Amino acid sequence: MRIRIPASTSNLGSAFDAAGLALQLYLRLEIIPCAGAESHLEYRGPDERLVPNDESNLIWRTMRLAAERAGKVLPAFSMIVDNEIPITKGLGSSAAATLAGIAAADHLCRLELDRKQWLTMATEIEGHPDNAAAALWGGLVFSIGNEEIYASRCEFPHRWTIVAVTPDFELETKVARSVLPAHVPHRDAVFNVQRAAFLAAQLARGQGDGLREAMTDRLHQPYRSPLIPGLEEILSMEDCQGLLGIALSGAGPTVAAIADSREQEIGARVQAVFRKHGLSSQVRLLRADHTGVTPY
Repeated sequence: MRIRIPASTSNLGSAFDAAGLALQLYLRLEIIPCAGAESHLEYRGPDERLVPNDESNLIWRTMRLAAERAGKVLPAFSMIVDNEIPITKGLGSSAAATLAGIAAADHLCRLELDRKQWLTMATEIEGHPDNAAAALWGGLVFSIGNEEIYASRCEFPHRWTIVAVTPDFELETKVARSVLPAHVPHRDAVFNVQRAAFLAAQLARGQGDGLREAMTDRLHQPYRSPLIPGLEEILSMEDCQGLLGIALSGAGPTVAAIADSREQEIGARVQAVFRKHGLSSQVRLLRADHTGVTPY
């Protein structure tokens, strides 16, 4: 089996734990059953030192979990992971790996799961469906994680670019979540609800008016800004032609901007702020992926 899973950016500012957008940056997995031999995993891609090649690997762990839940024994396999998604950088690397593991177990053990079951399992592992739903189906997905998961997908405007700027800085999701308060003021909740609703409507219509304001947030970015040097300055950048909106990508530290022109200039400005704070960074100019998990 050969499958391709896209990266994703989530939250888009105000739609915290509710929105995800699949991106044309991929994890590719090739897996072959190999009866009578020991299982083997080969990883190719960024952040190799962060990716184990044994049973502690997230893809491998997920495969074993999916098989065990179905009462099956995971057969021996040979797996090659060819990955473009940076690890622990806020671009959905764990969601992609989790979906890869579920898909691989489904194939090897003939579990015959449908994609809604894939998403349910991925959400249980990830804790929320935003990245997994976008990576699974592609496009822009708004989702609700509860006993039953609801997800609504729409096309993201093809003419827009996601300018993803990733600083050379690691920020684990659990650390980024640990700084969030247990309670927020009512006015901050209303602030985000207004903007998230407007954001969903504008993106579904492909309209850029008001996106900068719609992507502002009071639920997570203010609390995470002290963890990421330069983030507060980046989110408040002014007079940037072509910039429709900007936000922390997932839990960070990548910053994702939506642009309709001057993408390289926008990336360079964000990069300059990180540099001022002592951080090198990489700029990626990405389009939305509209296919999701697919064979290749």
